Amino acid sequence: MDILKWFSAKRIAITNIGKVVSGDIDKGVVKGADTILIEDGKIAYVGHGGGVDLRGVDVVVDANGMVAIPGLIDCHVHLSLESYAPMNSITGYLEETLLHGVTTIISEGEQGHGLPRFYPWDPKGVKVTAILAKKIFENYRPGGVQKVFAGALVLAEGLREEDFKELADEGVWLVAEIGGGGLAEVSKVLPMLEWARRYGFFVSMHWGPGIIPGSRLFSLDEVIAMKPDKVAHINGGTTAGPWEDTKEIIDKLDSGVEIVPYGNPKAMVRVMDYVKRRGLLHRVVLGSDTPTGQGYMPNALHRAIVTISSLNEIPAEKVIAMATGNTARLYNKYGHRVNSGFIEVGRDADIVLIDKPQGSVGEDALEAIEVGDTFGLALIVASGKIVGFRGKDTRPTERNIKINGTEIKVTDINELLFDPIRLYYRSLDLN
Repeated sequence: MDILKWFSAKRIAITNIGKVVSGDIDKGVVKGADTILIEDGKIAYVGHGGGVDLRGVDVVVDANGMVAIPGLIDCHVHLSLESYAPMNSITGYLEETLLHGVTTIISEGEQGHGLPRFYPWDPKGVKVTAILAKKIFENYRPGGVQKVFAGALVLAEGLREEDFKELADEGVWLVAEIGGGGLAEVSKVLPMLEWARRYGFFVSMHWGPGIIPGSRLFSLDEVIAMKPDKVAHINGGTTAGPWEDTKEIIDKLDSGVEIVPYGNPKAMVRVMDYVKRRGLLHRVVLGSDTPTGQGYMPNALHRAIVTISSLNEIPAEKVIAMATGNTARLYNKYGHRVNSGFIEVGRDADIVLIDKPQGSVGEDALEAIEVGDTFGLALIVASGKIVGFRGKDTRPTERNIKINGTEIKVTDINELLFDPIRLYYRSLDLN
């Protein structure tokens, strides 16, 4: 048994899957699918096991009836080029989220006006920082596999149209959360948004009262005037905006509607009931607002999925789509950049096996989510590579998977908490 080969395998088959969640909010669960074949980092087959030849596969994973979902996408992370103080190193955080099944990260920008490197206003500084962050995370993948879309531009006075063109030529395509930091004077922002859209930038904006110095609550008219592609933390980050204005934003714009689990919980339930009633679930995406918005939770998307599904009585596979396929579609609005979020042929092989926690009344992970139980992770695959057999400090699963016939399980609390995340050394007798 050469376990190291499991992590470098180019052809991986996941068999005996109970349900395959597509990531498509309309399709839901892939009918009749119990097998996924991965080749060279991409999904090569999704369907019934009888329809594919698995001879010559390097690794065969027996899912033991668990649910396969796309790798999660966190679309609200404030990346930093160095360690946060007194918070943890952001790269350490990203690796931890990877072990919670978050295989793709989308930046909401570096910190802006008021912090040392951007004080007082420095258009050259924000531009250079965006380019540098973009280049760093093109070449650095947390955990070796996690995809990070970095380089979101924090708006600052003095930016000109030629700056947006230069940034676009360098591959920068995100405007950081307007109102969360940086320039937030709407009369000065609007011309910049014209330039941004001319060069294919995706625009996000803050909704709710300010949470840190420099962030602010926009008026309804200001939000409508800016026409953002995504309204960040529409349920408050952490304080909710006026409910009537929130409804107007949902009604008058076609923007993505982002929910964060640390925001106002009553507003979250209210928003989700409203979009459910209006038939707008396809516009909802999930983020964490890590770490500047008190959102430092590697399991933030888990909490959002469980809370929304159970309290708003929305099928679990649809809520999972809000953290996967909905996000990919939204951020691909101006060009195909995010190739994850769906379990379908040709997509990046980002796949997570989840199961109900021990003792749940749900029959599987999806039913457990719908009754409010937190699911467990048994396998994380990112960019076609096996990352780990469990998440860091995530729930133990009811069942265990097998890899090439070897059962993967945890045997005691010390193994769960302190052994290397990728391997159950004690269970596999590797000491």
